[in-house]
Amino acid sequence: MNTQAAVFACRFTGFIGILASLLFWKTYGLTGLSLGLAGSIFWFGLGLYFQRTGGKG
Repeated sequence: MNTQAAVFACRFTGFIGILASLLFWKTYGLTGLSLGLAGSIFWFGLGLYFQRTGGKG
């Protein structure tokens, strides 16, 4: 697996998740915003994990 591509994909998905959480905020309220931000934090954390443990791929 190309580590740089995996990190980019995780960060991109996290950014899209932030935008989606704003949509969820409008439709589901504070619960939707919280769940959307939690999902985004997961993707950013996964990207950080790949970056630290992936080596120089």
